[in-house]
Amino acid sequence: MYMLMTYDVEASRTQKFKKLLHQYLEHTQYSVFSGDITEAKAIELRRKLSQLMIPGDRLTEISAENRQNINVINMSKDDSGKGEVKREESRSHKSDFEVL
Repeated sequence: MYMLMTYDVEASRTQKFKKLLHQYLEHTQYSVFSGDITEAKAIELRRKLSQLMIPGDRLTEISAENRQNINVINMSKDDSGKGEVKREESRSHKSDFEVL
């Protein structure tokens, strides 16, 4: 399956989550991790995250049977901060490798 996981925790706790998630998924951006994971590994990750979490921590998991069924849109604004948000589809998650 393909999984995207984000976390929102106190700054003093981010390294714990980063270290754990890095064992299972690819570090995409700040507190965002994604990648292919087996169902067994996903269950293991969820169990470990449950043990690590304390009240106030927030995690978001998005998963699909495969990466072909997910649309990822990156949104950004130019440096002036004016105008519409720029929307760009990311297809990097749909292949096994990315050409730089």
